[in-house]
Amino acid sequence: MKSSKLIFLGDSLTMRHNWSTFKATNMGIDGDTTSGLLSRLHQSASAEHIVLMIGVNDILNNIPLVKIQNNYTKILNSFSKEQTITVLSLLPVIDDRMTKKINQEIKTLNNWLKNEVKSRNYDYVNFYPLFLDKAQKGLAKAYTTDGIHLTPKAYKVWEKELKIYLDRK
Repeated sequence: MKSSKLIFLGDSLTMRHNWSTFKATNMGIDGDTTSGLLSRLHQSASAEHIVLMIGVNDILNNIPLVKIQNNYTKILNSFSKEQTITVLSLLPVIDDRMTKKINQEIKTLNNWLKNEVKSRNYDYVNFYPLFLDKAQKGLAKAYTTDGIHLTPKAYKVWEKELKIYLDRK
């Protein structure tokens, strides 16, 4: 893989968007998990800046939070001190039967991530509240095609907020 200054690492939420406005390499993979990302981290070793969002598929596949946290610890430990790391919170989901349970696990992981990332002096950006519906229960219907994946409108919000954040750096 050619060297890239900015790489987006993640699952389908990352993969299904064109990040060219950031002049970035998209290394998102449909269905990816923290374990899968661990196996391909070497591909991002030359990046100067990594934007990372991963973990929702772990939760949807009932991987225990402690296993997800262990994988995240390994992921975060693998980055070099020369790299700038921006970790994005997981986004809420909407599932007719499981919204409350899934989003509680996402919030628990997000809180752990926030503390873990800050302890390493990496950047953490909490996008979770931006994507909630008015009742604050799950992913806003205007932002999703199926309860998890995002609409173009949602990606505009993501891009806008990430650009504001990165411009402040």
